[in-house]
Amino acid sequence: MRRIALLALVVICAIAIIHGFFMPWAKASASVTKVAKSLASSATGGILENTPFAGKFIRGLDKATDKISELGDVQIKTAVSGYDIPTLINKKSSQVAIAIASAMFKDVKDLDKKSMLVYLLPLLALLCIGLAIVGIKNKIALIVMAVLSGGIAVGGLYNLMTVNLSDLPIQISIEQGLWQTMYAYLIIFVIGIVWIVLDLKGAKK
Repeated sequence: MRRIALLALVVICAIAIIHGFFMPWAKASASVTKVAKSLASSATGGILENTPFAGKFIRGLDKATDKISELGDVQIKTAVSGYDIPTLINKKSSQVAIAIASAMFKDVKDLDKKSMLVYLLPLLALLCIGLAIVGIKNKIALIVMAVLSGGIAVGGLYNLMTVNLSDLPIQISIEQGLWQTMYAYLIIFVIGIVWIVLDLKGAKK
């Protein structure tokens, strides 16, 4: 009965992971004036510095920024889910997706390929259910489940808690879907450890 209850908890966590995959993982908001200032700053540096194009570009931005300021600044908001991230990164159409993927993998090299690994998260949740079912009679399956879920949870949470998103021209916040995914894997890890310990104690009696 105890093993069935623990299996049920693993199933609930796996459902939470799959659900979280389609929820917002990150949201971004930026004021139009802030983005305009960032573009102007970029135009005054590098190869465009001191060129007629840079001056014309900045003057145009200044005029647009002044008009927006007269109306009241405009906030641009967007959100991406785990399901969206690989597609958006391959299209290079979302700075939010790129920022979150960079936070998860800690390296932008081959990010388009690495981002496809995001699709493994719901699949590995299903694998954890399978391992838990096998684990009713085989402790090795429980060890694999604990190592797998623990690696994902600890690595993911560490990266998310140490990432610096403050340097971007847009404000990015990590949303419930991603936290839910990582904490659900953490709970599966704890369940696996508890399950193994309880089985070992039971075997000694």
